[in-house]
Amino acid sequence: MNGIKQFRKNKQGFLLVDAMIGVLVVAIGLAALAALYTYGIGVMVSADRQEKAVQIAAEKIELLKAADGHSSSDIDPLINSIGTDEQNLKSVDVDDIKFYFWVTSKPFEEYKDTDVNRLYYVKVFVKWSDPRIQTISLETYIRTKDKVKGAAL
Repeated sequence: MNGIKQFRKNKQGFLLVDAMIGVLVVAIGLAALAALYTYGIGVMVSADRQEKAVQIAAEKIELLKAADGHSSSDIDPLINSIGTDEQNLKSVDVDDIKFYFWVTSKPFEEYKDTDVNRLYYVKVFVKWSDPRIQTISLETYIRTKDKVKGAAL
């Protein structure tokens, strides 16, 4: 009986050390979960901003596609109204975020036929800060009723 009391007396401090190690492991786990949660929120916000940028670009593409089949004299003012270079950007505010957009376009003339409608290659860019600068682009072709006469490769 005396040996059991002696054994218990020597092992009393281990319970406190075990509890401290357990608390430390739980604290490290909770800190990792908090960091993961914070990172997840940041990714969600970034994805939301990217989705809004894609919606803006798609809106501009749809505006240009409405002129599909018209003459280039109808399409050029639409392209100019959106903005044609990165120095003179147009912008729109969505949820307190400023999105800048512009369009590049060029005639696409790879036809040797004399009676082919002209195609415009159009690319819409949208730029925003998240906190570093992000850019997305959507591209399409717009057909005009202008005929290409003897276009060369």
